[in-house]
Parts: sequence; structure tokens; C-alpha cells
Amino acid sequence: MPTWRNRAERAIAHGALTNSKRPSAFVDGVYPTHISRAHGAHVWDGDGKKYLDFCCANGSNLVGYGHVTLAEAAFHAYREGSLFSLGSTTEVQAAEKAKELWPSIDKLRFLKTGTEACAASVRIARAATGRKIVLSEGYHGWADGFTAMTPPAHGCVPGESWPFRAVEDINKDVAAVIVEPINLDSSLDRKKFLYQLRARCTEVGALLIYDEVITGFRVPKLSVARLWGVRPDLIVLGKAIGGGLPLAIVGGKSEVMECADEYFVSSTFAGDRVALSTFMALSDMLHSSSYQVAELWDTGLYFLERFNRISELVQIEGYPTRGAFRGHPEVLAKFWQECCKAGILFGASWFWCFAHRDIQNVIEVCEEAIWKVKRGVQLEGKPPQSPFASKVRSQSG
Repeated sequence: MPTWRNRAERAIAHGALTNSKRPSAFVDGVYPTHISRAHGAHVWDGDGKKYLDFCCANGSNLVGYGHVTLAEAAFHAYREGSLFSLGSTTEVQAAEKAKELWPSIDKLRFLKTGTEACAASVRIARAATGRKIVLSEGYHGWADGFTAMTPPAHGCVPGESWPFRAVEDINKDVAAVIVEPINLDSSLDRKKFLYQLRARCTEVGALLIYDEVITGFRVPKLSVARLWGVRPDLIVLGKAIGGGLPLAIVGGKSEVMECADEYFVSSTFAGDRVALSTFMALSDMLHSSSYQVAELWDTGLYFLERFNRISELVQIEGYPTRGAFRGHPEVLAKFWQECCKAGILFGASWFWCFAHRDIQNVIEVCEEAIWKVKRGVQLEGKPPQSPFASKVRSQSG
């Protein structure tokens, strides 16, 4: 009987819908290739084996897979109609909710993916400034303007987008600078840099765009812009905000979002009431005593401190709800392999969610895996290959 992988390779281009979910991104031959269901912080593969998941669906799982509150919100919205022939009252309520959560937003547009929202932010910035050049730091999706900067960029049409290297690069020809405000660096130096970046953009009339697709809902005060008090002209949010459903936001200052030179950004499914309803339900949860992101931050920090004391061979670099593994590629591959065999899924990116609980057991499994690596355990599959997003962030870091 064909495996799930065989069937995927016969039906799906490149065998996977998401670059970072390809078998080659993990220890190919050891890791499962497909998940059949999930609950809380656990997933079950196509053969029914259970794993504790620290990939968190690329960061979109914040409160736990299949959370009953979000499931009920989604069900009720779908039962009453997920999409209408005119704008819905739900989209107005959701927009008002977003403005309360993120004060840097005067007006916004809902979209479905981070890529869409990042591409829209660049279009809006060019329309608002009348300029073409965009400087980019970090990963902002698969739109031509961004992927054309990373060879070989097959099929991409090069545009007026360039890698951002230094504040001094920003001049009066630049329409916007788009950055991930914290990629893995949440240090005081990074905070100072963002203040300098804000000042320089203001000085030359360029717009500052924060890509908070990952950090939205994953840092205290629910965004870096609000946490550090550095207001961008445009902010992009996605992943976790939809509660597991596709939702993204591009929003910012009124004069930018409704600039005189009208721009075209439109989507049939932008007003999908199912995703908007889960967003509002999740927003309410994060204001309850049971789901405080500041407490999630503290527990994630505790885990990172415990983990990074195990061995210098394998470290997690980043902030308390999101990080990336650092170490020799062969060592990392063997470590992930042994953790996977023990029922823990790690990948290039590490995420911490509210459903993660038994820290001590995880630490013990990791200690055992490191011991096996030191004892010379053999790699049983092919070593992981860096996903595209990781390569881009590495080049821009």
C-alpha cells in the first residue's frame, strides 16, 4: 500500500504545500511525514503515533490544537454563513477589536495569509509615498518582490526591492523599510536599533513596516510595536491571530491606509466570518486570567533556561515563545532524531504555546538524546535541509 508520502508526491507539487513542512526539512526517513489529527500540544501521525509538538504549525498554534472555545466560535459562525454577498457586521466588529488590541492601527484590511498582507503593505507604501524602492530585512513570504532577492528565485520577476543592511541605506528614494522587529533578537540593542530606524524613516519620509506575522499575540502586550512603544506606519499580523484558521491583517495610520492615490487590494475571502470569529474569541481569551501572554512568556523563558543548560552542543536562540536551534548540523540532526523517536517533535523553529505543560519530562528526554549523541549514535535518515524562510533570515541577519 502506498504511504502518505508516496500519495502526496503523486498528487501535490514538490510533495508538500508548505516549504518548511517538506520531509527534507526534518530527519528524512525518521520523522513522520503527515499528521492525521492534533489536540492541545500533541499530534498523531498517519500511523497513529503520538508526539509532543514544538513546531506549533509554524507558530499558528497558540492555545492548543482543537481548543473548544475556538471550535465553538468557528462552528457558530459557519452555521450562520461563512461569507456573504456584502460586507458583514462581523468584519466591522473584528476590525474594532483589532484597533483596541494594536493602537498603531487606525484602519486595516483583513486578508488570509502573511504573504498577502506583506505584499499589500508594500503596495500601500508605494501608493502613499509615490516612491518605488523597498528595503527588506527578514522573511516576508513568497511574493515576487521578496523571493526575487534570494537566488535562484525561479519564476520571480525582479522588482524594486532590495536587502536592507544599514540605517544609512534609507534615503528619499525609499518608499518603505519592512522588517521583522524581532526575528530572534529581543535585546536592548535591537530595541535601540528600532528607535533609530523609526527616526531615520521619519526623517526621509519613508514608511516603516513591521512584519509581526510571527510576533503578533506571541509577545507581552500582543505586539512588539506596543511592547516597545515604537509605532510603525504599517503593521502586518498573521499566524496565531486566527486561532488556527487563515487570517492576516495589514493596518496602520489613516493617512497611509487611505492615501490619496488609491491602490487595489481586494480578496473574496477577506471577510470570512469563521476566521474572524475565532480571532475575536481568541482575543477575549487572551484578556482572561487563564491565558496571559506575559505568563506564557515567563514559562517559555523558564523552559529555554532549563534547555540551554543541558549542553552547549545544542542551544535554542530566540525569545521565550519562539526560537531557533543552534549547533553543528550533524549534531542537531542526531538530537532531533532521538527526540522524535522518544515522541517529541522539534524542527528548525521552536515555538512555545499555552498547551505545553510537562517541562521536566521534556528536559529528561532531551538530556537522554544529548547523551546518545555524545555516545556516537548514528543518523538513521537524511540530514535536514534549511527551509527557504530560514535561509532568508540567515542572509538578512
